[in-house]
Amino acid sequence: MQKFFLYTILVIAYLGLAKALSPSEHGIQFLKNESQFSKILKSKNITVILIDTHATGFLIQTFYQKLRVITDYEHIDEMIVRTNKEFAKKNKDFIGLSIYRKSSDTEEFLPLPPGSLYIDNPEYGEWKTSKKGVIYWAFHKSYKNFPRYLGWGKFKITKDFFQQMKSSISLNRPFFGPNEEFGPNGKITKKNFPHFFGEDRKKKSDLKNLLLQYLKENF
Repeated sequence: MQKFFLYTILVIAYLGLAKALSPSEHGIQFLKNESQFSKILKSKNITVILIDTHATGFLIQTFYQKLRVITDYEHIDEMIVRTNKEFAKKNKDFIGLSIYRKSSDTEEFLPLPPGSLYIDNPEYGEWKTSKKGVIYWAFHKSYKNFPRYLGWGKFKITKDFFQQMKSSISLNRPFFGPNEEFGPNGKITKKNFPHFFGEDRKKKSDLKNLLLQYLKENF
């Protein structure tokens, strides 16, 4: 009887903790799948980068994604959307990638390195050749901050990179870079979107495991 009472108290505390760790949903839009991007983002030329994804609650989970939204003229915004388990699971391997792009009335959903919308478009930049003979993409001065916004850092997109990306697009396959520079295992993504890989995320996971271990050992 005493164990049952303790178990009940733990369950109540468990659910209370789950609720306490959940952010307020006030003003947070629900994104069921990629087809709904156009309903919440109205700009004509837009790139959406998935920069974080997480779930709150232990027994009853709510899924969230943090998006970096880039439009023309260096307008950048970050927003959090609530989503379902299926869409969260689908995108969990695409951290640091562009999961939605819109140019005029054309929409693209294939996960690609951020900035794929702008590369090889003379409106945004041009191909240049380095002293070593490497052809790379350079943004015009009016878009000089795009590499930072896109999570490139000092990394330069080469012509070879671009050609391999085009080949992957023709096969309808997500592209992480020739050496997987982007994505959850990519060194460029880890360097420029460090929050997703921070130690504080492990602490949240450890808290869950600690409580589960307690229940296992005592009941």
